[in-house]
Amino acid sequence: MGYRNLAACVRDREASGQLLRIAEEIDPCLEAGAIQRRVYAAGGPALLFTRVKGTSFPMLGNLFGTLERTRYLFRDSLAAIERLVALKLDPRELLRH
Repeated sequence: MGYRNLAACVRDREASGQLLRIAEEIDPCLEAGAIQRRVYAAGGPALLFTRVKGTSFPMLGNLFGTLERTRYLFRDSLAAIERLVALKLDPRELLRH
């Protein structure tokens, strides 16, 4: 499957219940980090802050918050990445196959 862009990834996360939208305005310097750390420590979902003080852009946090979430994100390409890492560790393996 893979994702064409970050927006597609966010939609997939939200559809699978692995993302929480926060519509309240937050301060990116004071509140965002504290909220993300608490949610991460509790094993919570990724966070999409839609109203960030001082900017017109949303802010995404904890996208790779757990190993399971990271595996879910890369589920289509994980095997290929593992093979590339293995080749980097032992380049002679390429010659054997």
